[in-house]
Amino acid sequence: MSNTILKAPCVRLSKLEELYIEMTAQNCNLSCKYCYIDFKDKKVKDYIPIEKIKQNLSMLNKEQLNYIHLTGAEPMLHPDFNHILRLCLKYSSVVIHTNALNINDKKARFLRKVEEENNLGNEIIFMISIDHYIEKENDALRGRGSFRKAVHAMQSLIKYDFNPIMAIVNHNNTDESELKENFRQLCSSFDFETSDINFKIVPLLDKNLIREISPDTDFERLNIECTNSRTLTINGVFLCPLLSTDNRGKCGSDMNDYSKKGYIETSFCSQCIAHNNYMFSFKNNQF
Repeated sequence: MSNTILKAPCVRLSKLEELYIEMTAQNCNLSCKYCYIDFKDKKVKDYIPIEKIKQNLSMLNKEQLNYIHLTGAEPMLHPDFNHILRLCLKYSSVVIHTNALNINDKKARFLRKVEEENNLGNEIIFMISIDHYIEKENDALRGRGSFRKAVHAMQSLIKYDFNPIMAIVNHNNTDESELKENFRQLCSSFDFETSDINFKIVPLLDKNLIREISPDTDFERLNIECTNSRTLTINGVFLCPLLSTDNRGKCGSDMNDYSKKGYIETSFCSQCIAHNNYMFSFKNNQF
């Protein structure tokens, strides 16, 4: 009888280039039908304290971060959002992953001012969730009015010289070139000239689907978040945003003691490997 112990594949952090900060795990102002977050209470005030962010960023003074990502259910609902944004800009450029419901002309103008106040040359980059180029189809997935608000947010950001990225979940496994072309036509209707940089297309995640991982997989060459980033949450440090509430993804209590290796154990991990392109980062977009 074999005594062989089956171990989950190990993936190692090559270099900490990007840091995700989960601003809130549950608080959100949309009800997307497919969300990977298992919501219990969307009104819970589970915001990460600004002091925790300050402490953890101070531990990274020797790291060369390319980007800090502000994520969560909806990061812009954090009551200290503006202060946290200014703080993060002292370390690197900042990517805001948002449904854009809180962005209007006034907010876009304010955010332009915040970026200009930063004397390090760091940028604010917006990744706006929008899932279909037809209003009715998008709102059926994300909630009534979400399409118009996302488009209005992009118009406001463009007015103040931001170049937003659209985060698009490919629900029907449509050919990516076709999907991009349809979104280009949408953007051209409000004079937004786009290129491939402006599209981040990701697959629809199924919490119950486990994809087979080839034994020949070279984990060091995969384009997945856990090879170049970590996620800071109110409960510690995790391998990636998808695993921020799963203890199998926890790799430390703070940015001083986090592990540089993790194990591929979840359905999200297997789907991420099959996709082999960053789910949240736009690293391969060559921004």
